[in-house]
Amino acid sequence: MTLIMDLDMNKTSVNTTLITPSGEPSVILDIILYVLLIIVMFSLGCTADEKNLRLNFKRPCGLLIGLCCQFGIMPLSTFLLAFLLKFKSSYAVAIIIVGCCPGGMASNMASYWVDGDMDLSLCMTVTSVLLSVIMMPLNLYIYSIPWTHIGTIIIPYKNLGNSGSLCICNFFISFKSLSNPLINGQMWNISASVICAGFLSPCIGYSLGFLFARLSRQSWARCRTICLETGIQNAYTCAIFIELSFSGLIQQEMMSYVLIYIIASYGLASLVIEGKIYLSYIPLYKYSNFLNKTFTNFNS
Repeated sequence: MTLIMDLDMNKTSVNTTLITPSGEPSVILDIILYVLLIIVMFSLGCTADEKNLRLNFKRPCGLLIGLCCQFGIMPLSTFLLAFLLKFKSSYAVAIIIVGCCPGGMASNMASYWVDGDMDLSLCMTVTSVLLSVIMMPLNLYIYSIPWTHIGTIIIPYKNLGNSGSLCICNFFISFKSLSNPLINGQMWNISASVICAGFLSPCIGYSLGFLFARLSRQSWARCRTICLETGIQNAYTCAIFIELSFSGLIQQEMMSYVLIYIIASYGLASLVIEGKIYLSYIPLYKYSNFLNKTFTNFNS
């Protein structure tokens, strides 16, 4: 940004003209982000095997368990969480919307880093996104009745289809709306119970997803995958839906919870990934120490 100043020696006033930069840097940044997103998605697709992908649909036991956890257990658990903690309508509906969302690319990346079943992860993501056209409005209608029947908040279900299409076409549209609670200070005015709910929701999803997968005698790799697919929801779809459907203080309160959920779910997933990497390197570390001691004793 350049500043042009017009000074007159006989006057004390200063005329300033601000020349704002053009929108080209933001366009270039969007292009770079799109290219990086395509590279990441293509890389995740390269980890899959065509035969295993078909096998997941021919024998859909693991796929059905994962979808039941995602569209059955997760919405129910978020409803109970919002009901038991007695949240106001905006926070309660935001919690339920997040719980009803499908999976996304973040769960695929997390499954890759914890040595999960990538074929099952990709199948679950694609299937959940397709089924979310029906299941997301249905779950949202069922579980939001205690807060919508009194008329304090109205959910425009027609915007669910628009939010899904926009999430596919424009992945980065919701970053601005997610940052608004941080900028205007609404993020710092929320209660401790809302923060606890934001951290409890992914923990419940991880725990119940892993538990039900293990009870159904799935492999450890599949258990890790179903665990992450259940706990990590596509919160950007939720953010876009909230941005299109609500305004004012209600939108800010909802976005503040979504931001807390993103921080909590991604943070907990990062801890799981770090733990997995650490445990993977323990045998290698012990083996290297064994070799060092062996060569030391041999040389002595």
